[in-house]
Amino acid sequence: MTHYDDTQDVSMRPRGYNPADQDTVIARHLQIKATMERHKDALLDKLQDPTLTPEERSRIEAAKNEVRQDISAIRVWGSTEDYERMRRKYDRTKHRQF
Repeated sequence: MTHYDDTQDVSMRPRGYNPADQDTVIARHLQIKATMERHKDALLDKLQDPTLTPEERSRIEAAKNEVRQDISAIRVWGSTEDYERMRRKYDRTKHRQF
């Protein structure tokens, strides 16, 4: 049985929500993580292009490292505010060209 007020509970569910809201919040967080992973995968695909100039390669490599840091930042104990910040950031960048 899950105790939602137990501070020792180490599950990945977000804190501060009613149990009835948990599925909605978890689904939203998974969607944001998937968006970030797709963005990282797109950058990795672009790095495979042999025609990239060193400047382009460096810029894409920096963007890839930034996405990896963002993913690891919310992987454990990411707050809802962190997830929303990442959603805004990566919803904007999906339309940007590298």
